[in-house]
Amino acid sequence: MKIYHGTSLKNLRKILKQKNISPRKKRDNGNWATTLKSNEEMVYLTNSYACYFALNTAYHLADDDIPEGSYNPADYDDDKAVVLELEVSQKNLYPDEDAMEQLSRHEGWINDHIKEFMSDYGEGIEYMADRTQFFIDNYKTFKDCWKLSLETLGTVCHKGSIHSNNITRVAYLHPHVIHLSQPTITLQNFKHLGENYKKECRELIWTKEYSSKILNKKQLKTYSI
Repeated sequence: MKIYHGTSLKNLRKILKQKNISPRKKRDNGNWATTLKSNEEMVYLTNSYACYFALNTAYHLADDDIPEGSYNPADYDDDKAVVLELEVSQKNLYPDEDAMEQLSRHEGWINDHIKEFMSDYGEGIEYMADRTQFFIDNYKTFKDCWKLSLETLGTVCHKGSIHSNNITRVAYLHPHVIHLSQPTITLQNFKHLGENYKKECRELIWTKEYSSKILNKKQLKTYSI
């Protein structure tokens, strides 16, 4: 299936050099310093928020030390935001723990399933961080929920590395796209605006309005990144 990964040009160079998109593992803290560490076994993918994730990675939008209202992409012109279009096998897909956590607030069957295990997680089922950590630790139990994750929040996880041959296109985003792509990543927002977000990944990213350069699979093999 076709899916998207937002990252930076610096990371793309590493991906092409090592010939795969690798999970975070223990090499770093990820791109979201203020949240729980992501599942170190997974590469995180989306059909909706690739621009936002790419811009965050390249321009450090989640950094605590950026004063509100002072962000300027020009301050980070040593890097670029890029979106990778990928073809991946569904057999390697798992639900995003953030989608599962949000679903657990509303879906009775999920809550019923996890209540008996939550005594080992800090403040328990009422605490968002503990619920999220539960789904990270028990991702195998919810393997079949990957489609639910993608359909309700627009995000999904891929277990293990993704070979660079699975990259079908790359888009170099204009910095001004930050003003076009600032989603609120919640179930309720996706319910109303999800089709717009998916259209951005599927179509708009690959236009001159959004991207300064687009490389296809053949060009990637010969182009100097």
